[in-house]
Amino acid sequence: MLFGFTGVELSLMIVAVSLFAGILSGYPVAYAISGSAFISFVVIATLNELGLLYVLTDVDGVMEKVPVFERGWERAMLSTESTWAQGVFSRAFGGNVETLLAVPLFVLMGIALERSNIAEDLLTTMAKLFGSVPGGLAIAVVLVGTLLAASTGVVGATVVTMGLIALPTMLKHGYSKSLSTGVIATSGTLGQIIPPSIVIVLLGSIVGDMYSIGQETRAAKLGVTVLEMLGEPAVLSTGTLFKAAFIPGVFLALLYATYALIFAFVKPDQAPPVQLGEPDPYRLTSYYNNNPWLVLLGMFGPLLATVVLWVGLAAFGLTGSTKVDDVVTYGPFSDGVMGTLVLVSFMLTLAWALRPSYARLPIYTGLLGVVLIFVFDGLYVPTDASGGLKTTYYLIPSIMIVYGLKHSVGRLMEVEALRVVSPPVILIVAVLGSILGGVTNPTAAASLGAAGAIMLAANRKLRDNNQSTRFVIWAALAIILLLLLRGNFDLRMSVEGIAFDNKMAIITALIAYHVALFGLIYSCWILVREKVMAGILNETTKVTSMVFVILIASLFLSLTIRAFGGEEYIQDFLHSFEDPRVLLIVVMIVLFFLGFVLDFIEIIFIVIPIVGPVIYAADPALMPPAWITILIAVNLQTSFITPPFGFALFYLRGVAPPEVTTLDIYKGVAPFVIIQVIGLLLLWNFPIITTFLPSLLPAN
Repeated sequence: MLFGFTGVELSLMIVAVSLFAGILSGYPVAYAISGSAFISFVVIATLNELGLLYVLTDVDGVMEKVPVFERGWERAMLSTESTWAQGVFSRAFGGNVETLLAVPLFVLMGIALERSNIAEDLLTTMAKLFGSVPGGLAIAVVLVGTLLAASTGVVGATVVTMGLIALPTMLKHGYSKSLSTGVIATSGTLGQIIPPSIVIVLLGSIVGDMYSIGQETRAAKLGVTVLEMLGEPAVLSTGTLFKAAFIPGVFLALLYATYALIFAFVKPDQAPPVQLGEPDPYRLTSYYNNNPWLVLLGMFGPLLATVVLWVGLAAFGLTGSTKVDDVVTYGPFSDGVMGTLVLVSFMLTLAWALRPSYARLPIYTGLLGVVLIFVFDGLYVPTDASGGLKTTYYLIPSIMIVYGLKHSVGRLMEVEALRVVSPPVILIVAVLGSILGGVTNPTAAASLGAAGAIMLAANRKLRDNNQSTRFVIWAALAIILLLLLRGNFDLRMSVEGIAFDNKMAIITALIAYHVALFGLIYSCWILVREKVMAGILNETTKVTSMVFVILIASLFLSLTIRAFGGEEYIQDFLHSFEDPRVLLIVVMIVLFFLGFVLDFIEIIFIVIPIVGPVIYAADPALMPPAWITILIAVNLQTSFITPPFGFALFYLRGVAPPEVTTLDIYKGVAPFVIIQVIGLLLLWNFPIITTFLPSLLPAN
């Protein structure tokens, strides 16, 4: 053995050196990966033919040298190329195609919002709201990063936009270079964990198979089937991962904001309060005896109360579903209805709190409609009620709610902050609400998000030109109606004996569909006319092509590793850990350090397929697969801010003023890397942070 290493170990070293050399060479990542696969294969094949790469195998008590390419490099090359071609075909046209289709759609959504200048408006407005608080500009950046993450999921666009707009403002008002650069770079990466996230989509296209393979292997060792072992199929959907990622993503954002507050408290001269606008332009505090805490209580108190009510109902089994001995029982209150009522009541009470001098009769009417639907849903509408029966009970209260919302929305839009925040929030509610509520899967929600982003961008252009936006608004209302119909009626036209209420719902859905389609086409025409659509499509094509080319190249590299037994060697090493949690710690540490030099896409498509079948073979009662995946996702998010090759650092360096050095950026992100580690430790010790929402919400 050369240098005391086996042939497989030396081959793995050759692949690693080739890969890192290719990435550091400056070539595009996709070419670097495929080139490193080819070069490492040639080097290994040459050394194999020279007899330098082998493993010692016991054959009838005699140790014999077996080359790493046991049947010669020609057979290894043909086998690798054949499997690679089949793998590319299956990736492109196989079972994962629906999941992977979400990638270009979410990218399109993010690029469309970025080109519509919504991020710029958000930053300006949030800076006015929070600037007067010590560290307020940093908190504003975190909030905007969270909103953009939940509405775009594109890291580059978020970091560049905030770097161009927020960084000069923060530096101008005396903010520390390190805090400014750190909070911008890190908040921009929230799009990799808060749904809709491309990281989650790409992980979902892989880990579902890994979980299934791992549990089948474990079941085979126990001599039982997966159903006998788990009591249910070994399925891990992207929708479940989206639900599991939401709370951890918001939790990380809270950690960033908390650090900014602590920094401002410790070093007030480096994060001073800034007055960027009139502190109370709407004279709200005068209605609340000049007590800002009463203002906050009026704004968010009702929301907190309704959320606590919802959680309490769920805790007592009065909403959601419970499964006992394979029998699923549902509570008297519907999760979908409760979610809608919480949102509606918040909009009504918020309008009341922010516009207390306005007439209150519309608010009272809307709230009475909320109470009536709540009572009807819990006492009179059975869980298996048809859409027609629900309509009978909900029609009059819904009209009351619409009446209240009509007045509430007009009042809320008078507030600049809400007028700016509402477009991305509406998109977030539509996309995430449809996923978390079990109405659609992530791919369909991605289509909804892409269409919504296009309409929002068109709406912005029309308002800038002082033109009517009624067609876009009607299309948006039609989409909302379609979602409601989809959640309450059977819209299948191919079944026999369609009930009357379903027929009426189908007719209504067809009308709403054509209204929405017309609005989308009209929005596209507006963006084409304004010469925005070409840039959106070009950028979407570039990002999507990069993702899929890296996918293909990484598959080639993985098969090269498999050709000489490297994958089996790594998995055998991982199997040597008896405690699966210790194994997961080892994998997480490896992924963390790989994040210093590899992009998240390479890690997902190169590393996860190798280690996945082992770590996902653990008992899901001990290590829930969604929890494992979110730990990996947060770890991959960290790769964006770890020096020296964190992509967010490169994005920010490209737009930072000359006085901000690379060292300033590195010093700025260092505390946030520590925060990421703290976040990982908290997720590790409290898995319920990731498992709570998937267990509460319906499956899809």
